[in-house]
Amino acid sequence: MANPAFTTITRADVAVATRITRSLYIEPGAVPWWPAVCTVADVTPLLRELLLAAVAFPAEYGLAGREGSIAALLLHEIAALTPLPLHVALPAPADLAALCRAYLAAPDAGVTNTEWAAHLSTSERAFTRRFRRETGLSPAVWRTRARLLAAVPLLRTATATEVAARLRYASPAAFTTAFTRAFGQPPSRFTGA
Repeated sequence: MANPAFTTITRADVAVATRITRSLYIEPGAVPWWPAVCTVADVTPLLRELLLAAVAFPAEYGLAGREGSIAALLLHEIAALTPLPLHVALPAPADLAALCRAYLAAPDAGVTNTEWAAHLSTSERAFTRRFRRETGLSPAVWRTRARLLAAVPLLRTATATEVAARLRYASPAAFTTAFTRAFGQPPSRFTGA
């Protein structure tokens, strides 16, 4: 009997620096409460072991046996996860998207709403309203999140102190506080060590 929760469970190992990621494809109807977009979540030790067991399942497995029990527990564990906010929304309009892409390529702590508004030949107030309508965030909050996201790959090869300096935070403590507030975990959880 085919499992209604999983179309297939495939082992898809991808090396990312010193990390290994595994993908699990779940039928949307089995988890209607999960976001409808690709989502990143921190994997608990139990979930990791369940995933490792699940990748060995045949595409069609019985719901009543061991595989069905593991799949059911896997879905319960997934339900308890909190998605990590490891993304920023890009606005649809080309002019705003270009500003955002340029900022993502080189996050600058000194850029202001006034500068971005002037670049688009609009008032700061009109720019801020438009940006918030497109992304759901104010430009300042968006830039802060983008700057913190830029820290994630840097943390693989540098210390939090080095990353804080590179991204022009006032101090390593200020960086650690902002990072932990944004992602719910300290920078040390993202280091390559």
